[in-house]
Amino acid sequence: MATIILQQRLRTGGLSAILGVIFMVLGGAIVTVASTANSAHTPLIAKCIEYGVPLVLLTLLVLSLRVDVRVVGDDRGRGLEIVYGFGLVRQRFQSGEILSAQAHSLSFLEMGGWGYRGSLRFLKYAALATRRGDALELSLSGRRRFVVTVDEPESFVRALLESGTI
Repeated sequence: MATIILQQRLRTGGLSAILGVIFMVLGGAIVTVASTANSAHTPLIAKCIEYGVPLVLLTLLVLSLRVDVRVVGDDRGRGLEIVYGFGLVRQRFQSGEILSAQAHSLSFLEMGGWGYRGSLRFLKYAALATRRGDALELSLSGRRRFVVTVDEPESFVRALLESGTI
């Protein structure tokens, strides 16, 4: 069982709000189109439920979006773990694949924009950017790089260094 050494929840409020508004507008447009469709077989309320309820649920899910960045330790050493949403999706970098960790201050242009950018498998570079500024950059085995925006990235570098991970 992995022990959490250091954890930080990323600020995703702006991203959640923008995605929530987009989904609500899309939902309204779909319900409007569905209500104006010429179909005598399906009542208006059924169409609204059919299209509206899934979009409302999806909107609520997006508004509760969260991302946690953790330094975790187990008997094999320390690693970095990114937990998306409610823990359904996890991205873990084991101690054996982390070659070095550095703290940087980066612009959106340097990270490639807002959100998850790149592909570690195909492009050998990925960034998780929720804002510009302080970021943790990992150099990984296979000449790959991963960047994530966190407050005080130096504390993540120290937490990874303490166990001799890098």
